[in-house]
Amino acid sequence: MNRDNIQHTYTIGSLFAGIGGFCRAFKNEGFKVEWANELDPHACDTYRHNYPETKLYEKSIEDLSVKSDGLEPVDILTAGFPCQSFSLAGNKLGFEDPRGKLVFEIIRLLKEFGRNRPKILVLENVKNLIYHNNKQTINTIEEEIKRAGYWFRVPLDNKGNLISDKSNAVILNTREHTDIPQNRERLYMVAFSQDFFKVNKFKFPESESGLRDVREFLDLDFEADPDFYFDVNSKYGKMFVEKMAEGNRDSVYLLRRAYVRENKSDCTFTLTANMGEGGHNVPVIQDDWGIRKLTPRECVRLQGFKDQQFSFPEGMPKSKQYKQIGNAVTVDLVQKLAAECLKKLDSLQK
Repeated sequence: MNRDNIQHTYTIGSLFAGIGGFCRAFKNEGFKVEWANELDPHACDTYRHNYPETKLYEKSIEDLSVKSDGLEPVDILTAGFPCQSFSLAGNKLGFEDPRGKLVFEIIRLLKEFGRNRPKILVLENVKNLIYHNNKQTINTIEEEIKRAGYWFRVPLDNKGNLISDKSNAVILNTREHTDIPQNRERLYMVAFSQDFFKVNKFKFPESESGLRDVREFLDLDFEADPDFYFDVNSKYGKMFVEKMAEGNRDSVYLLRRAYVRENKSDCTFTLTANMGEGGHNVPVIQDDWGIRKLTPRECVRLQGFKDQQFSFPEGMPKSKQYKQIGNAVTVDLVQKLAAECLKKLDSLQK
């Protein structure tokens, strides 16, 4: 379809907006971000710095209300809701964890919108959400989304595997579905309002080949700030020197609590929210000046944020920058979902 003949600008609202990964992806496809909601004050500072034109509600989703806050109806609602309670790396308490219950706040807001509810819902979480609590968690979420008036199904085969070609939820990996070399698997879910769509069909992105070289994303032509470099005589410095001596100089490495891992697939490891805490979990490389952590700017690029479209506000602590990056979605991957959502909305204009 030729979009030149369609003058409508579609809108989105973003819950758990973080630093605006969803917002950037949809903006890149021509959507207008009507409003966003985020609780973390540091993430809010970063969001406002990059999207000063967007109405940002800095409060818990539990305190957000369509009526009292005057939330504008939007075509699409996005939400990368908290994953710690479902993650294999977390305590896996699920709905027993207050953070796990926040998904029901999304349902509440959908119902508050009534007939003005969003036409499409786009959600993101860790892949373990599918299998959490013997699949009872995803079954509950599926039922709640259906009750809110949406087409949504997550079928599993008799071995418990996701039947992706019939599902509204699929596991997508940044390194497999974009050209960005980050090994990052996440669950993406898309639901359609039954008021507007008669068919429950969504084309999730196909795998693609042709990863870019991870070193394209790095600043290797100049020395980084001294704070990022390891003292080669320190405990961790010695561990890296030893591991890198037997590995590939151009690989990305990762410090775990008691050992160093080399990524042998020409990628970086998953960027996580706890990067920078205690020196662990930040990807590490060797450049012409020594052994150092990837900088926040480099990590941001590996999440698909372009230098000219994103920056951190002056004075934002490095630990907060790393956390915000790890909590973000990969822009390039979500932009593929946004492009498909655009086609679905355009089909309603026919």
